[in-house]
This record gives sequence, C-alpha cells and structure tokens, in this order.
Amino acid sequence: MHDDQLASEADAQAGLAHVATASFLASRVVPTGGYAVALAGGVALARAAQLAGMRMGYGASLAAMLQSIAVLGPSRVSVPLTQALSAPLLGRLHEHGAHLAAQIGACAAIRAGDQTLFTLFYIWIVGGVEAYAATYDVLAGRIPGVPDGTTAALVATALVLVAWTAFASVVQVLTYRAALRGWPAAPAEPSAGGAGPGAGAAATPRAQSAGGRQPRYDPRAVTLAALLAFGVLLATTEWIVLAGVCGWLAVAWLTARAEAAPIRAGLALAALLAGGVLAFGLIGGLDMELTLRRTLRAALLVLVATWLRATAGEAGVRETARRTLWRLRRMPAMAEAAHMLDRLGAGGALGASGRALVAQMHGVRRRPVPLARAVLRWVAAEARAFRTPPPAAARGALCTTWRDAALVAAVIGLAAAAVLSSG
Repeated sequence: MHDDQLASEADAQAGLAHVATASFLASRVVPTGGYAVALAGGVALARAAQLAGMRMGYGASLAAMLQSIAVLGPSRVSVPLTQALSAPLLGRLHEHGAHLAAQIGACAAIRAGDQTLFTLFYIWIVGGVEAYAATYDVLAGRIPGVPDGTTAALVATALVLVAWTAFASVVQVLTYRAALRGWPAAPAEPSAGGAGPGAGAAATPRAQSAGGRQPRYDPRAVTLAALLAFGVLLATTEWIVLAGVCGWLAVAWLTARAEAAPIRAGLALAALLAGGVLAFGLIGGLDMELTLRRTLRAALLVLVATWLRATAGEAGVRETARRTLWRLRRMPAMAEAAHMLDRLGAGGALGASGRALVAQMHGVRRRPVPLARAVLRWVAAEARAFRTPPPAAARGALCTTWRDAALVAAVIGLAAAAVLSSG
C-alpha cells in the first residue's frame, strides 16, 4: 500500500484508534475490572481491522497503545495488552466468517501466551519463585488435602490461568461478534471530514505539552536511559547496583524539568508492587536481606517508568515513538501505526470522550445487555465524531546535547557495574 493510501486509510480509521486509546487508558486507571473496561477499545480495533484489513487494524492497535503510554506512562500496560494483540485478528476472522470456535481458539492462544509471560515475569523476576512457592505453602497448608511445594504452586497457578483464559476469551469473542454484527448504522464510516454526533470538544486539537514546557533532556535519550535502567534492575539485585540506580534516578529527576502529574500515580503503584513483593517474602519466611533487595528493585522498576513519562512528557514520548515507527516502517503494520499516531495528536480529547461515555450511560438500566448496547453506541459515536489534528500538531523538534550523553553514559556505567557484580 502506497503512502497516500496509508494516509487515507489512517484518516478513515483514526476515530476508532482514538476510542481504543480512551478505553485502554481507563482500563489502566481503574483499580479493578480493567479487562471489562478495555473491551470497548477491543471492539473499536476489531472494527478497524474488519473495515481496513489486518495491517491497519494492528497499526491502529499499536498507535493506541503508544498513545496511552504517552499520556500515562508504561505502568500497568499489561491490562489492555491482550485485547490490543487479539482484537485486530478477531475482527478479520469475523469479516471472513470464521467459526465461533476458531475465534475463541485464536483469542485463547494469544491470551494464554500473554498472561503466562507476565505471570512468569512476576514470579521469577520480581518476586522470585522460592518466595512465591513458600507463600503458597503457607496459605495452602491451612487447607486439608492440598499438596504443597514449588510444583504444586506452579500447577495451581497454571490452572487459574487456564480457567481465566477460557472465561475471558469466550466473553471477549462473544462481545466482539455481537458488537460487529449490531454496529449502529451511520451515514458514513469514521473519517477526518464530515460531522458526527458529539463533534465538539473531542474534535478539537490540543497543545502538545502543558504550558509549553521545554524538557531539559531529549526524550529519545530519556527513553534509552530508562530502558537501560530496566535492564540493569532485571539483571541483578546487588546492593551496590541498586544504590547506583537510586543515586542516578535521584540526580536524573532533580536535573529534569519533569511534569508533576504522573508522580502521584507512580508512587502509589510503586508502593503497591513493592508491598506485594515484601509480603511474599515475609509470609514465605525467606531471607530478609534478599526480600528487601527484591522489594527495592520492584519499587525502582516503577519509579524509573514514572520518571520516563514525567521527564519526556506526553509530546516527547509520542514523538520518540513516531520516529521509531518510521524507522521500522518496512515491518508489517509499522507504517500504518506511524500514520495513525500522527492523526491521534495530543491526548486532550480523551477527557471529552470519557465525559461523553458518562452521558451515554445516564439513565441506562444496570444490566449487562443494556450497558453493552450503550457502550457500543458510544464507541460508534466517538469514532465518527473524532477529528484529526493538523499534521504539524503531532510533531515536534528534538535536539540532543551533552546532558543527554551524560544521562545515558551514567546508566551504561551502572550496566557495567551490574555485569561485574554478577560475574
């Protein structure tokens, strides 16, 4: 597909990507029920793939995920990830008349792989398998006849994942099929032109950064430094390395013109994750020194992610993502995602979309079917109402200085220390 054709398709489906972004953001913010909240975004992405093909569907999915990261940062990105991975495929399968069982099987395969990887990450990297198994033994020991040990803990976890995968996949596929079959009639599919219901605030392009804040560090350097810091933290929990990351992060935060908005949520999530790791260690009766090191690492993982979003800013994260997508545009769906991300613009319209959903739900009976129909009407109306911002509004100038080189070099030094300590 040529660039002009991609641009035209991106214009046509940008409203659906915008709805997916709003839904995915909400799913990451709510303390519970993120799966149900993200269903609306999955429906929008399935519709985009149904109308414009698999590549455009996955382009919209990737753009929505990157836009949500630009607004909120990378924390809790796993909540909507499964639907972002599966929705475009399910939309195309529905368009080609695939059997219900085939759609559920495809959804379950994606969900099982995604959930397994994140579960293993938490068990082996963040908490440690011995802490996980020891905690399971303490809790399971109170139930007569329940086996104990590491194998029993992992088997019990696998059974829970299988049950959740089966239930969530069936609900997801049935929801998508019902939504795609009953899509509200409209004069035209989503486009950058024509009017639609709710066109007002959601259609207005917003400023790319609050108050015109000029970051001290190049967002590309911030992203690279954060990724390197993640790698260092995952590689070791040696005190000298953890202390080095703490020192680097403190200096990096003090020398940056960071936004204050993401900090409160980041601190809350860091406390929650660190508290969970600490609880596993204490309940399992593990070595206190090892438990404290793992607890500190868990907190630092979240704090580095929070620093990334606060320092780079929404516009900086989005611009870094856009440039990366363009460099990878020969890969499937990357060019489509780059075009789509350009058309999403800043995240200011997302609040208006949320208010539109609240208005749509007013007076609706609190029953699954009426609620689902009201959400579907919101998805279709918001997609039609969305207006893409001017191309220049989605882009920004970046400039690398000696400060950026020093920022990254400091993390590389920490990485070298991690290698030496593990050796």
